[in-house]
Order: sequence, then structure tokens, then C-alpha cells
Amino acid sequence: MTKRAGWYPKAPWRLVLGAATLMALLACGDDADTTSTTSTSTTGTGGVGGTGGAGGVGGFNTGTGGTGDYGCSADLHYVIDANGSQVVECAEDEGCLDGACVQACAAAAGSHGNLGCDFRVSTPGHYPNLTAPPCFAVFVTNAWPRPAMVTVSLGGTSYDVGQFGRIPQNGQPESAWPAIPATGIPVGEVGVLFLSHDPSATLVETGQSLACPVTPALSVGTVLAGSGVSEAFHIGSDTPISGYDMLPYGGAPSHVPSAQLLFPTTAWGTNYVMIATPPGSYATPGPLWGQILATEDNTSVQVLPAVDLPAAGDNSFLAAPANVAVTFAIPAAGQTLQWELAPGSNDLSGTVVLADKPVAVFAGNRFYRNQPMPAPGGDSTHQQNLAVDTMGHLYAAAPFETRRDDMQPEPIGYRVVGAISGTTLSYDPAVTGAPTSLTQGQVVDFEATGPFQISSQDADHPFTLAQVMRSSHFITDGGGTIRAGSTADLHGWPYTLGDEEFVVLLPPAQFLQHYVFFTDPSYPTTNLVITRSHTDAGFHDVDLDCLGTIGGWQPVGSGGQYEVATVDLIRAGVSVGSCLNGRHTAASDGPFGIVVWGLDAYSSYAYPAGGNAAQLTDLVVPPMPN
Repeated sequence: MTKRAGWYPKAPWRLVLGAATLMALLACGDDADTTSTTSTSTTGTGGVGGTGGAGGVGGFNTGTGGTGDYGCSADLHYVIDANGSQVVECAEDEGCLDGACVQACAAAAGSHGNLGCDFRVSTPGHYPNLTAPPCFAVFVTNAWPRPAMVTVSLGGTSYDVGQFGRIPQNGQPESAWPAIPATGIPVGEVGVLFLSHDPSATLVETGQSLACPVTPALSVGTVLAGSGVSEAFHIGSDTPISGYDMLPYGGAPSHVPSAQLLFPTTAWGTNYVMIATPPGSYATPGPLWGQILATEDNTSVQVLPAVDLPAAGDNSFLAAPANVAVTFAIPAAGQTLQWELAPGSNDLSGTVVLADKPVAVFAGNRFYRNQPMPAPGGDSTHQQNLAVDTMGHLYAAAPFETRRDDMQPEPIGYRVVGAISGTTLSYDPAVTGAPTSLTQGQVVDFEATGPFQISSQDADHPFTLAQVMRSSHFITDGGGTIRAGSTADLHGWPYTLGDEEFVVLLPPAQFLQHYVFFTDPSYPTTNLVITRSHTDAGFHDVDLDCLGTIGGWQPVGSGGQYEVATVDLIRAGVSVGSCLNGRHTAASDGPFGIVVWGLDAYSSYAYPAGGNAAQLTDLVVPPMPN
């Protein structure tokens, strides 16, 4: 292998993410989830590209091409040949794209994954019964082989990351965490960016402070009240990073937290069919809300809303009735259109968005309660949506770890939203009560116990799947008991573990091979749900930094395509192995997915630890009534 020093090979072909060829590959059976690119060669048959790791797409899993064929390793650090052998190691300030070493941020941008150098993050809505806006934080991870110089701005004003950014130290309080140094976030580390809060923020019911443990960039709330236009934070880096957010940070004592995986602007799309948290069982849910965030000036957005959209409080945009296409203008990059729906409204699921420039779409519920009967509990939720061209037509639904004391599986809620009419669905194993067909924007909620595979007829019929954690009252009201894992007994509360959460699942075609992620230190129980895909070489081991090689795999259905496992990092405040909450890494030679779960009494959060946003379909859904 050659170390790059101002040289890279002249590739006789370009590794092209061809949607038409890709869709044919995706429909070919067992390896559908592991193929995302194809190659051609003048000297032989090109190899098949694999789902990339650390945010990248590319590289060969197999191939019989001649020695002139070049691709990219899963982590984007190496040029490889058709046999998967490393040919060139890119320099620290470079990455691999299309079989050649290029500038690192360009390589990450071309990978269309959650790894990137440019993020815009709007502040989500929070639980209404707070005295003031709580702590909003973003976690950024650096898996690149050089430090990442990160910048943060809002509305054109820049803020010194060294003042409010910290490098977490597992097992230590935030007050002991060192500041992000002037040289940047070190290799393999996580930076926690405490962005905003009102220092007086407290939870009314308990008096718990929800201020940031470190003075944030802004000591004022940045969440927009009601409907209108707001500014988003702009996070930049000279080195590819990945990002996640949490509101409130330190969420276990808040009892109303939520988190999400963030995609960089280079992975945003122009077309969406929205999926959103349902209203829930509370008498006055929400408010429910949605956001559209622009990354370029003068962005035009057509919206076909599934529900009535209110006018902006400052009259910056007008109301829009359900099922009537309306065009909205976003004048400047970083501006966010926000709708807070009227009391009694249904959610935004099924809303179609079509923009002339890339946008991000978010949806949430400021107070989501899903209970069998009125009782304490409930959470806020927020999730970034997947663009239509990144939606899958095949998902492996992996249940979170049971909360039952007898360790029997618990029924789990799911929500599925169709992108196009004529979609037919099949399941392995069969799921009673699940839909067998979907129309454009159709929303169906169902329950399942245990893992299952759900698929449509082909990549031209994608859909979105979300998983729901319901109140643990469903277990106790059914005569069951809750297993250990929370701090409820310390407060003298009825024993509960976890609370409502809503997480959008990624299709296996978007899985990675390497993850660097962060778990919130305030949670006494942290669990990982891991799904791995079968490749031509079989199932590959998955290794976690603090536990080693993961075991306990269970099949998903009878097709032999996927296996799932759950592992605790910490349970009821007791570490498993050498695990503590904080920064973690996981890696494999094959594609796999991770969903992180944190649980406490009346409190939970979840987010995918990373994923690609590669194009899986050419489908465009116009904002026209179905």
C-alpha cells in the first residue's frame, strides 16, 4: 500500500451512484441491503459497492475487475481495488471519493451520509410546562484521523466554541470535562456543544433545574414560540464530523427529553413525505409542530399539508388549508419555517414537501403521552425526516430491550407512512394487524412483538417506518412488573422504566460499518439495539469498545438477511463490563445499525447512532392531492 503524499492514482472509471442500476441491485434478494454503488471497467467486470462506514458510501465488498478498478474503503480513508485491497491511504486532510483521494469535506459530502462538514440545526419544541426554555445541546463526533476545528454561529454572529464546548470524560461530571481545545476536537473524541438555555428553566412539577451544566453559547432560549420564522444554528468544521442533538440535555431528571440524529446539509433532500409523532392519549396533546429549514438563499418550498397549517404569528406567512398545495418562500439560508398546530389537530404525517433547493424537515410533539389510562408521564419528541430518495423499501424492525421483569417481550408500537399509492407490504414473520398496502401519505399505526422484516415490492415504492416506546403503565396495568433500571424508588414514585419516545428507523441499505456516538450520563440505564446485515461472506462480528465482540444474536424472520441483539452499557446505575455513559465506538467488517436508548423513571430518549443518506430511488412525489 502506498501512503499518499501529493499523488493519487488515475482511475480509469468513476464510482457512480447510479439510481437506476442501484434499484435493480436492491431488488436482487439477500444482498439488497449491502449494495449501494456499482462500477464499470474496461478491463473486466467491476465489483459491487458496499454500504459505507462512518458516513461514507462506496468501496467494494466483492469484485472481479482488473487491477485498474479503484473504489473507496467504508471509512473513506483508503483507495481500494476491486478485491478490497488497500491501494492508497489518503492524507489526513483528505478522503476517498470515486476511487481517488480528494479534500476530506468533499469526500464526506460525496458520500451522502451523516458525516459532513456543514450542519444547520433548528431548536426543537420543548415540553410546555417549563418555566423557560431548557438546555439545548448538540454532540459532534470526530472519527477522522486529525482534529476537527468546529465553528458555531447563529444569525451571522459567531461564538467561541472553547467557551461552551466540552470533551466528555466518561464517569466524570460536566464540571470536570475539559474545554474543546483551540486545536479542535481530538481524533476519536466527542464534543458536546451547549448551545442555549434560559438559566431559570425548571420543570414545574418537580422544580428540577433544566439549565445547562456549562454556560452555553447563548443564555437565552432559542426555541420559537408558536408559528413563524426563526434562525437555526450553523455548525461548521474543517474535518468531517457527525452530529446528534438533545433537548433538554441531561434529560433524565427533566422527564421530558428527546434526541435525534442530525444529517449534514450535504445529505439533505428536496422531496419529503413527512412522518411525525401522533397526538397520543393525553386530553390536550402537544402542541404538535413541524419545521422546514433552508440551507440556501431564496428557497421555494411547495407543501401539500395533511392538516391545516396556521399562519405565522408575525404574519410572515399565511395559513394553509389541508390537502391544498401552497408555496412558501424562505429568503435566507439558515431560516426555519415553523408551524405549531392548533389544539385538537392531527399530526403532519403524510404532508408532502417539494423544494427547489435542499431543505431539512423536522416534526415533533411537545407533549406526547401514550398510556392505557390517565397517569403521570409523557415526553416531548422531535425527529429529522428522511428525504424520499433516501427512504427504503425494506426495513428490519428490531425491538428495544424488554422492560418487563419476567423478560418476556413487550408489544411495541410502529408507525408506517407510504410515499406512493399502490405500495404493497409483506412481513417476515407475519405481523397481525399490520397494513398490507399503502397509498400516498397514508399513515398506519400497528403493534408487533419481536423482530420482523417489512418490505414493499420494489425501490420505486419506498416508505418510512418509526418505532414507538409507550408508557410502561401498559406493562403494570396488564398485571406485569417492571424490571430494574430506574431511579423511581429513590423518589418514592411508582416504579416505571422509560417513557414515551418516537424514533425514525433507518433502512438497512443505509447502515454503516463504524460508529462514534455519545450516551447521556444522566441516565441509569443505557441500552443499544444492534441490527447486522448478511453479506456474501456471511454475518460479520460487531465489536463495541467497552464490551468487545457482541453475542446473543437472534434472526429477523426466516430469510437469513438480518440478525438483532441488544446490549446494556449500564443498568440501574451499574456498569456492564467496563462500560460507562459517554463516548463510545462500534465497528464491523459488515454493515450494521445501532439505535441508542437511555431510560429512567418517566424518562427516555433514543436515536440512530448514524447512517447514510444515499439515494435509493429516483421517485419524486409531487405536492398534488392523492
